[in-house]
Amino acid sequence: MMMDSRDDEDREYDELDDDSFDNPVLESEIEADLIEEWCPVCREIKPHAVIGNDKIACAACNHEHRREVDAPAPTAARSLLTSEDKSSPEALEAAWGRLTDGVEPAPYSIRMKLSEGDVIKHTKFGNGIVIEMIDSTKAEVLFKDGLRKLVCGK
Repeated sequence: MMMDSRDDEDREYDELDDDSFDNPVLESEIEADLIEEWCPVCREIKPHAVIGNDKIACAACNHEHRREVDAPAPTAARSLLTSEDKSSPEALEAAWGRLTDGVEPAPYSIRMKLSEGDVIKHTKFGNGIVIEMIDSTKAEVLFKDGLRKLVCGK
């Protein structure tokens, strides 16, 4: 018969399942360090770890950036275009106003990844909202003067 050289405490530790080590205090401390913030890389609101007074790191992509408490993040569209919105240029302009009102746009770059509902600021066309992703590198964007297709994610 082989003798186990480990002491009784080690054997008991091996016999316990992982669920017995749940520590609500530890879990709440970890959760308290994560905050929901806009990630400029992921282009979504994601959990972030606070790493300094004004610095945070995205839990999804590890991108470190400043926490901009006062600046509103671009938000998803409150509603998509309806057939009535597409019925005339005036209706499209009204829909543009409704969808972009009060939203801080992100500066557009051909390299940025867009998704439906993103509000952007184009240097030539002004503020616009992504209405539809045609594919991973093309987006249909509603600007004040109408719909345009933009290249993105290059």
